Amino acid sequence: MRHVFIRQIFIVTFVTGLCATLFATSFATAAYAQEPRGYVEGNGALSRLTGSNTSAELDGEVGFKVTPNVVLFGNVGNVRDIHWSTLETNVSNTVSALSASNSLTTTAQARVPTWYSMGGARVQFPNHTGFTPYVFGGVGFARMNPSVRFLYQNGTTPSGNAANVGDDVTADIESNGLFTAPTPTTSLMLRTGGGVQVPISRHLLGNIGYSISRISADTPIHAQDFTFGLGIAF
Repeated sequence: MRHVFIRQIFIVTFVTGLCATLFATSFATAAYAQEPRGYVEGNGALSRLTGSNTSAELDGEVGFKVTPNVVLFGNVGNVRDIHWSTLETNVSNTVSALSASNSLTTTAQARVPTWYSMGGARVQFPNHTGFTPYVFGGVGFARMNPSVRFLYQNGTTPSGNAANVGDDVTADIESNGLFTAPTPTTSLMLRTGGGVQVPISRHLLGNIGYSISRISADTPIHAQDFTFGLGIAF
């Protein structure tokens, strides 16, 4: 009788423990299933670029949670103007050469608006607060679209045509072989950083972050980005 009683106690204990384990597992799985599985986010940034220049940046991002703490993301963004030292040096040398050899004084405006796209992974660190810190890394490509304008100040234009102060004489300079217009360039881009995701409401998210980037142009371009944005969890 004693052995039967002990066996019954063992069976009851085992079944009770098994039921509790199954219940806890089901509850945890259901809770995870109810959590947001992804987000769509828009960010603005202030970028500090090589050469101490600053520029505005915008991007859109989509992320999907593949484990409770890992998110895969993809984004597309635009930097209004980056500092490309190779182009800046070329333009500066051209302005000096025009003044020294052609007695033509000009000012130059060089801009390099850049589109980029990348994919990567974000590792999140959930805690007992509503704030979720994270780190991330991404790789992609940047498309740089340089443009240069030479504005007349004083002297004789290469074609001999009359010009007023501030007139755009870029075409005149290029047609006479004194400057070659830069062409668009695509380069590898790397980015890493971290931040904090902040819940604003059930589906609305805030984001604050910091990142560093490298564009592998002929002269590498480095940037530090201070970002802020809003997103929707789904």
